[in-house]
Amino acid sequence: APAATNVLILDASARPPAAESAGFRMGTATAPGGHTLTLDSRSLLRDGQPWVLISGEFHFSRCPETEWHDELLKIKAGGISVVTTYIFWIHHEEVEGIWNWTGQRDLRKFLETCQAVGLNVLLRIGPWCHGEVRNGGFPNWLQKMGDDKVFELRRDNPGYLGYVTKLYAQISQQTKGLLWKDGGPVIAIQLENEFSGLTEHLVTLKKIARDAAMD
Repeated sequence: APAATNVLILDASARPPAAESAGFRMGTATAPGGHTLTLDSRSLLRDGQPWVLISGEFHFSRCPETEWHDELLKIKAGGISVVTTYIFWIHHEEVEGIWNWTGQRDLRKFLETCQAVGLNVLLRIGPWCHGEVRNGGFPNWLQKMGDDKVFELRRDNPGYLGYVTKLYAQISQQTKGLLWKDGGPVIAIQLENEFSGLTEHLVTLKKIARDAAMD
């Protein structure tokens, strides 16, 4: 006898509920010229229309700056519209208090190059990144403070947050005029990475970033 057949009926006649748009605490949503970047419960919206991002990872400080332009053009040719990049703290403050934003560590030049080739940027500002970098990107001197129990890393405590505030201030200087609100290529910022601690710490990092004008 033939096997029993299960008949499945799919009813798509009902309209889905309206997308929710309230409750999202975003940064400045309107760029010069009136272009907007917002979201609802279903989509990221660019000028009010759903926008599907196709992103690709490119770590600027791992590549000679002379190669950035051509590599970014290859990325764009492959259909990528958003470049995501880490800022590895260890690459910029190897010695406490001595900052290096030159050569292939030049974040500002990298962002300007992205803008020149027509790519948006998602900036991953840490402070902890992983990315297969020593200490998750923490400078050795900072990691030693954590190892020596001077203060706990990746938590809300004044000692650690004081150093994070300095880092974010440095990043803010490099990105000044290059965020979405300024007409620049940076459309989003990621705080921390692979974090499993208290949510309140991410809220603290968000406040520090916003206080540093990374809105």
